[in-house]
Amino acid sequence: MTNLYSNLPATKSTADATVQAFDNYYAQPLELNASTLVAMTGFFTSRGFNNVSAESVAVIIMKQAKKDGYNPMQILDTLKGIDNVEISALVSEILNYNRVKTSFLGYAREFTPHFEVKRTVIA
Repeated sequence: MTNLYSNLPATKSTADATVQAFDNYYAQPLELNASTLVAMTGFFTSRGFNNVSAESVAVIIMKQAKKDGYNPMQILDTLKGIDNVEISALVSEILNYNRVKTSFLGYAREFTPHFEVKRTVIA
């Protein structure tokens, strides 16, 4: 797996329906289908992500799917079945796999107190 070292958005090619994404500074660009990118970006935008973060996550998922030989639209169909909390956890895992190993993203789960502590609280 390669790491992303740039926060720059992907560049869109006007000649055809592809998007160029760069893995590393000196690496050759990876061609991605623009309509699939729009569909995945729309999915993440509808789940509460802003446009830039939705596009970044979509590009990462599409690049990994292309490397592993999967269809990104099948991955998108799988993601439609999970809720927003699970999406956030999954996205943080995906981003952690594609980050420099010296940094790590986390997420907080909802705190639920123990039932014995909860019953002794006087409201």
